Amino acid sequence: MSIARGFRKRSPMHAKTWGINILRQLVARQELTMNINTIIATARAATPRLAALGNWPAWLGGEESLTSRIPQGGDTNAPGFDAGLAAALGLIPEDKQRLAAILHGAYTPEAVEKVRCEGVKMDPDSESCWWLAACSLCQEGGIDEAAFLRQVEDFKVLAADPVARQAAARRELAAMASKFTITNGIPFVSRDGGLQGAYLAGFDWGVEWKEAFGIYFVGTYQSSLGLEEFPFSSQLDAEGRPMSGPVWGSQQYVKANGRKELAAIIKIVRAHLG
Repeated sequence: MSIARGFRKRSPMHAKTWGINILRQLVARQELTMNINTIIATARAATPRLAALGNWPAWLGGEESLTSRIPQGGDTNAPGFDAGLAAALGLIPEDKQRLAAILHGAYTPEAVEKVRCEGVKMDPDSESCWWLAACSLCQEGGIDEAAFLRQVEDFKVLAADPVARQAAARRELAAMASKFTITNGIPFVSRDGGLQGAYLAGFDWGVEWKEAFGIYFVGTYQSSLGLEEFPFSSQLDAEGRPMSGPVWGSQQYVKANGRKELAAIIKIVRAHLG
């Protein structure tokens, strides 16, 4: 059988419909790219204001700490939407953005205590409710452009509905509390949100395993883990990223490459923070 006979000839009407569908796909793709580009530009423009509002530390990556979460081109594994982006895109009212701005930059005892207190009543217009509602949509990985835009639209629904926003915030607060276990007095986290849950439960620090990266993270909401002089390994992953050391230069959140290094880090942090 010839190659030509292997294909069914399209009728003029079928060909027209096929062409229209392809055109629609191209237009949809173009609109998707335009939306992503607009979002990136908006996040960049908001960075100076949010940095000042949240008193971002010098080591934080500025606009990159926001824009690196947004998938671009063929990226299918971006961190995606979070409360920092919700504030940057104006989806959280400006007078309710301070907590989200602070927690995007660095966790502080004051901010953690604010969430603890406001989480009891969970006023839908409280800063903590807005922050938790945005956190409820955060996935920290596996996000492509279409999924990111769905996250944005889903948060718009919560922003417009105080009852739904409050319910989402309460669910997220409860979920955070369930995402860590205690081993030898240390909170161990294997799901995103568990470290925040440990902080809110009264633990000063915790250990987090991230399967996507194959490494451990150790975090605190106090000013430092006490690891300023620690000899982190210099090993890089397949993409040339450090597998060990401070994240974005932070002394509150560090990577640990393997159990041996983690054990050495835990010994120092336990002595420093208890």
